[in-house]
Formats: sequence, structure tokens, C-alpha cells
Amino acid sequence: VARLAPYLTPARRARIEGVLRARVASLQIAIEDPQDPHNAAAVVRTAEALGAGAVHVIGGRASGLLSRKVTRGTFYWADIRHHAGWEDFRADLPAGMRLAGACVDAGTVELAAVPVDRPLCLLFGNEQAGLSTRARAGCGLHFRIPMTGMAESLNLSVAAGIAMYALLERRRALLTGGGDLPEPELAGQRARWYAKAIDPRLVRRALEIGDEGTEEESSS
Repeated sequence: VARLAPYLTPARRARIEGVLRARVASLQIAIEDPQDPHNAAAVVRTAEALGAGAVHVIGGRASGLLSRKVTRGTFYWADIRHHAGWEDFRADLPAGMRLAGACVDAGTVELAAVPVDRPLCLLFGNEQAGLSTRARAGCGLHFRIPMTGMAESLNLSVAAGIAMYALLERRRALLTGGGDLPEPELAGQRARWYAKAIDPRLVRRALEIGDEGTEEESSS
């Protein structure tokens, strides 16, 4: 960070710091077997815009989430994780994180009743089949977004956006400072984002110069 900071304007460094400080790593999103890459990419864009944590993709095609046209470059900053299957996904979730599945099964609670007192991952199924039987069984709770119009369902990206906004607002109300990235993770992200914000050639040169200086100090 110290070597790369001179290549960023103060305004750019302040923007990066503000975004990282507002990141809510304890609210994550997961999409099971996405079929429409544009819808899935739109979820990534919304998650990044709202400051959510990681976006998990279970099965399906992860390449669709890297659409510059749909994500408008936000995939560059988002934490996107692709998992081959259910077990890989569950193993990647932080210990103690509650899994909440979006569906209309019996026993679901309305979005406003979803508890935010502990870390939470929102799980959405694809547009054709919704959540699989295994995914439903693996969720600690099921929720729905109430609708009062004539529409029978919501688009995947729209439903995810509504849920993220509502629950991030409530989760942030419980946090001090608006975000909850642990300091070590925040420091690592800061370094990665500084590198992403600078021409790769300048990054390499800055780090090479730093290494040369360290070697000279050691030899002296």
C-alpha cells in the first residue's frame, strides 16, 4: 500500500477507503445453478453497489458473471466465488453464518421478519426451477418477498436486489461504522484494490523498486 499510494490521487484513496469501510462481509449472496448469465451478472452489480459481501455461484457458469456490459465493471471489485457443488459452497461459508433461502414453500417468513442478528447468506435459485430440494433442506430458514400486485413472481435480479437492500439496511443499523470487514481482511483488500486501480506496469515497477530498496538496505 505504501509503495502504490503515490500513484493514486487523494480522492481515489479516500473513495477506496470509504467503500471498504462500508463493506458488510457478514451479509453474502448465493445463486444456485444460474441459467441466465445476464440476471446473475446483474446480481453481482447490485451486490457491489450496495456493499454486500461475497457473491457465491453454485454450479452453473461462472463466466457469465464477468460480463462487463451488465456488471459495468463492478465484477472487477466484487468478491465472486464459484463452487462446483453444494458441499464446496457450504465449506466456504464462515462458521455461524445463517443460510436463508428465497422460495414460496410453506413455512416461509416475510422478508421483514428475516433476523439480522448474526451473519447471513441469502440463497436464490435459478429462474426456471427455483431452489433445489437439497438447497431448501440446507437452509436454516426460508423467506419470501410479499407482493400485492398481479404479478406471480419477481425476476431473480430484482428479488435479490430488494432483499439485499432491505437486509443490509437493517444489518448496518446493528454495526458500528456501517461495515464489518475485519482489519486484516480490510488491509489485504486495500492492497489488492490499490493494485487494481493502477496500470499494471506501474504496479510492477513500484513493487520492483521497493524490493530493490529492501535488498540494498539488507546488504548495507
